[in-house]
Amino acid sequence: MKATIIVCLFAASCAGVKLPPNFQKCNRKQPDLKECVLKAAQNGISQLTRAYDEVNIANVNPVEVSEVTIGAGAGSVAVEQKFKECKLDGFHKMKVDKFEFDFEGKTLTVVGTFPEITKKCQYELDGKVLLLPVKGTGPSTIVLKNLKVTALLNYEEKMKKGKTHIKIISSNIKMDPELVSYNFENLFNGDKQLGDNINRVLNDNWKEVFDEVKNDYIEVINKILVQLFNNFFSKVSLEDAFD
Repeated sequence: MKATIIVCLFAASCAGVKLPPNFQKCNRKQPDLKECVLKAAQNGISQLTRAYDEVNIANVNPVEVSEVTIGAGAGSVAVEQKFKECKLDGFHKMKVDKFEFDFEGKTLTVVGTFPEITKKCQYELDGKVLLLPVKGTGPSTIVLKNLKVTALLNYEEKMKKGKTHIKIISSNIKMDPELVSYNFENLFNGDKQLGDNINRVLNDNWKEVFDEVKNDYIEVINKILVQLFNNFFSKVSLEDAFD
């Protein structure tokens, strides 16, 4: 399986700028640095309900994804899921449990939970799920409840005008939802009985259905997070992010 993702996130020049005054700063030499960074990250994420063009951050409420293709699984989900005109809500409500820089090892570890990620898209399905035929096009809503995410991000440093900027060069992300719900409208050309039955089967067997294509969803979340971090740190140096 391979996900194709086109994410619409703002990107601009790499000229250095200072952190906006409403974002908390920490000092790398303070004894409670980990606690300070965690608090600053939580505070910053909660403010991402508007764009901050000066630091290369788009409004993530919602994140707009123009195209996502979730590849057909080899088992129970034998259908390629094509999504367009997607809006993903809920990223700014993340509860952060860990947000730690290892400046020597050049890694960033992020652990947290999204209470609810809602993905609304136009979909196209044609295949089989749990051996049942599935076909249709129209609006869809997929909701991931209490999505736990663990991310290890490796970065490299580059000096620009005497300041240190970082870029994520590799990442390892794990995620597990507590529940996934599906609603595909207009299945089988609007046949309500068949459509309701398929949606019921998907929701009754959500874990098996989701686990089959989980890696592609991880790739979607990974691309969004990496692009957000890289956009931000292309503008804000470590010296400007930390006192």
